[in-house]
Amino acid sequence: MQQFQKEIPQQPQITPQPNQQQSKTIIYIENLDQGISEDYLYRKFKEVGEIQSLKISKDKQTQKSKGQAFITFLHPDSAEEARKKFNNQIFIRNTIRVKPYFNFHGADKKANIFIHNLPEDADDLELEQEFSRFGTVLSVDVHRDQTGKQLNYGYVQFEKKEDAENLIKRILNHPLTHKGKLLKLEQFKAQSERKVESTSIYLRAFAAPLSQQLMSHDIVVRSFEYGWSLVIKDYLTRIQGDQLKDCFVKIDQVTRQPWAMITFETFDQAKANLDICESQRKHPCFISGAHNAIELIKKFGPPANSDGSLPFTIEQITPYFEEMKKDPHDIFKGESDNFFFNMVYSKHLNPDERLIIIQNIKEDVTKEQISEFLGQFGKVIRLTIRKTKNPRFQVQQCFVHYQTLEDSKRARSELYDDSNEKICKQRKEIFKDGHAVANILLSKTMRKEFKEIKKQSQNIFTNPGGRQLLQPQLQTFQMMPPMPFPHPHPPRNPPRGARFPFPQQQQRPMQRPPATRPTEPIRVEKPRASFLEEFMNYQTVQNRMEDFLKIPNDDQRQVLGNLLFQKVFDIVKEKESTKKVVGMLIDPSQFDIGDILNMFDDVNELQTYIDEGLQLIHDEQQAN
Repeated sequence: MQQFQKEIPQQPQITPQPNQQQSKTIIYIENLDQGISEDYLYRKFKEVGEIQSLKISKDKQTQKSKGQAFITFLHPDSAEEARKKFNNQIFIRNTIRVKPYFNFHGADKKANIFIHNLPEDADDLELEQEFSRFGTVLSVDVHRDQTGKQLNYGYVQFEKKEDAENLIKRILNHPLTHKGKLLKLEQFKAQSERKVESTSIYLRAFAAPLSQQLMSHDIVVRSFEYGWSLVIKDYLTRIQGDQLKDCFVKIDQVTRQPWAMITFETFDQAKANLDICESQRKHPCFISGAHNAIELIKKFGPPANSDGSLPFTIEQITPYFEEMKKDPHDIFKGESDNFFFNMVYSKHLNPDERLIIIQNIKEDVTKEQISEFLGQFGKVIRLTIRKTKNPRFQVQQCFVHYQTLEDSKRARSELYDDSNEKICKQRKEIFKDGHAVANILLSKTMRKEFKEIKKQSQNIFTNPGGRQLLQPQLQTFQMMPPMPFPHPHPPRNPPRGARFPFPQQQQRPMQRPPATRPTEPIRVEKPRASFLEEFMNYQTVQNRMEDFLKIPNDDQRQVLGNLLFQKVFDIVKEKESTKKVVGMLIDPSQFDIGDILNMFDDVNELQTYIDEGLQLIHDEQQAN
């Protein structure tokens, strides 16, 4: 490191540069291994040019690397060469990503374009070159998940908003493709803007599947998609008098059924068409025919590719439309049992009330049984059964999507109707103790919003009821004083392989009924200290899991909290903080017993919970 300091003078931390020319000399590096030092980076990157400054971002509290770095070169050409040479290269263990530095705070948001449907091997540099044909590109960013896997969406930042607006208008008539995939572009909208009333509706599986034979012909698929878009536009504008901004249709490669994204001029028009779907279980704009579709294509002509060429001619596609006209399952008739519809972005406002999670299902109940049971309340368009992967703590649940809101409401109502003998009998066959649990499933966005709200509104140090936590001694186990703090954020990982909606779920299906019920036999419980002596280590809990799960739920938590204390203390190194974190981890309102058991098996998961717990404690201390 001393040699590094001699070779390059120390520089202050890089601050956002408003000057565009200066920014071209800076590169931003992410996904660095924590073992990488500034000296290591300097020796690597000095190969491409003279370096003026280099800085690895570090956490203020722990002084550990955040996996990000900024390097300023003397010349812009060196920064460009560094991007080309080192992007997606492996440094120690991680594949790093090298991007141009860009001050997003000073950028024109209206010059930013959101791209989705990117190919799996999309590259920032190649995309930058592609979009540079339409104006000066300041930045291209293809997003990745936490593991570094590339996602199918990203952003392009132009220098001028006029270039972005012109590109959006251009793709309406000249679609843009990249590596064989049709890109979908739309102007960037902030989260707050996306929460306004939507003018777009999404419609899926509104027609019969296209035959596998026709799906193998690209010209056929493209012409049918284009024919559908003209059929929909013609009906909505000519018959209903609606004003459309756009209509995009694709035929799904798996289901072979078409889906459409229709954008209207106003929210009222979009909502009115959604109400039609809700009441009729279809939409009249789809009730057409292949004859009408080919006539509209002849009238308006084939669409143009991004380079101005035509994907097909009228002569090429006419035989396929003539064949489709004779088919009794003509897809342009728009008949389908799995028609699905919703308002675009509605998931940011409210959960889709047609999607329900059903819990407390017996382990031996099959998908066919639960499907038949739930199907009597309305039309089910999708049903998925899931089980946790933990063999010691099995939970079975299902996700059911009803076609209409009325079907969903009926299911949530009649599912609990104790006056209906037939339903009661079926519940006993399907659910544990005959007790069904049904909730609307929240979207990931709403779960995140709920988490933030809960963190802000709850104080981790004020819980009148308090909780008790056990601290292990060297030879004996003694009870700690009451712990007055709940865990203020929702569980991240329910038992593996499953996700539970937490805001609506007020009760747990497996909750033990109060011991004071007159119908229950009097149960003589062991003193709590006996359970602590009986299960003195986690290996004993594993070996005697059946016995462990028979003890009272509260005592299970005390035993696991007692065993967790030392594991957490080894990481936190501070007694009071350890007590608070463990109190969060055994809180029954946040974690099931299966969740807590998983913490012993998954070190990374436990570390995540500890980090978040410490952050919450730190935030509270800062606030006070």
